[in-house]
Amino acid sequence: MDLVERYLQAVRFWLPKSQRQDISAELAEDIRSQVEDRERSLGRSLTGDELAALLKQRGSPFSVAEKYQPQRSLIGPGLFPIYLFVLKLAGLVYFIPWLAVWLGLVIFAPGYRAAHPGWSLFGTLGTFWSLGFYVYGMITLGFAVAEQVRRMGRVQSDWDPRRLPAVRDKRKISRFASLTNVVSNIIALSWWLGGLKFPVITLQDNKPWNWTSAPVWQGFHEQMLWPVVLLILASTGLAAYNLFRPSWSRLRTGVRSALNAIGAALVFLGIKGFFAGFQAQWLKMTSAHPGVPVLEAVRTWTDIMVFLAMALAGLICLITCLWLAWRVVRWKTLVPAVGRGPVALGLFGLMVLGVLGARTPARYQAAVSPVPSGREVRQILFERIDVQHRSEIDGSGSPGPS
Repeated sequence: MDLVERYLQAVRFWLPKSQRQDISAELAEDIRSQVEDRERSLGRSLTGDELAALLKQRGSPFSVAEKYQPQRSLIGPGLFPIYLFVLKLAGLVYFIPWLAVWLGLVIFAPGYRAAHPGWSLFGTLGTFWSLGFYVYGMITLGFAVAEQVRRMGRVQSDWDPRRLPAVRDKRKISRFASLTNVVSNIIALSWWLGGLKFPVITLQDNKPWNWTSAPVWQGFHEQMLWPVVLLILASTGLAAYNLFRPSWSRLRTGVRSALNAIGAALVFLGIKGFFAGFQAQWLKMTSAHPGVPVLEAVRTWTDIMVFLAMALAGLICLITCLWLAWRVVRWKTLVPAVGRGPVALGLFGLMVLGVLGARTPARYQAAVSPVPSGREVRQILFERIDVQHRSEIDGSGSPGPS
């Protein structure tokens, strides 16, 4: 039995000091009973190899002792799913946008690359890693403290079953949300048709300025005037219907998904003709020496921001459409097909109107697309930078060649 004693000694090494003797005695008795049962079934004593195989089946000394150790963890299994969700949310809200902005600067801003040549470009990620360490560290610390408080029983000892939240109905629609949607759509429709206007700002050159005067917005408003009106009316009708029938059905979820798809299509079709002008303005403002007056720079950056905001709005509509479509596909209860034909025909009609209206007016395209290609844009910018450098050298009084 020398092999058993060696096994027990190895197990005792990993056991808590206050429980070593009790656990060791219990384990020794269990092993002895198992050996006696095996010898009784064989009618003889176990050999050394057979005893080693029996102990091997029980597991290594560390794994056996681990079963008797108290369960310790920084964040327990109860809070861990919430902890993991918060980490993902922090990555979605902070890390992904941060990396997207950094990649945008690296790809589309030559001045940024010129200011950080070579490997120093990756050195600009230092803030990303340090802030990420602090954010994740503080989240982990907060959940670790919450876990310790939970283990002390201060949270679980004082609770009332009658104060538990009601069972959540995933299909229920808030009437307040539907009413808010109706009111906001009416306000948006009034603004879209010219009933409400943003205040006009007068700049230093005494010319009125408003972000809605951006060529991309003017062009989009002219070509998509009535398709957007019909889209807002359809969305308002759906929200008004939800006021009286506050529960999502498969059909209404599909209609909402289709409305978001049409919204994304209208936005992308409306701004596609202005992409060349946006690229020209972006290259112009992000060059190492743009040489643009302040007022012109304000207007140009406004045009750029309006284009990006509209592209982001279209992307949000597209993501919402896909998410709702996935809900429709996974819907458990089917609905009758009555009424789907007229609804689908109406949505198709809205899509056709959007496609037919998606032609950029010539005057707006000329205003924002003065160059036909990106190569010619870069060539013009390089020539302007070269002329500016020469003028600076001549104006500084540097001696020229004799």
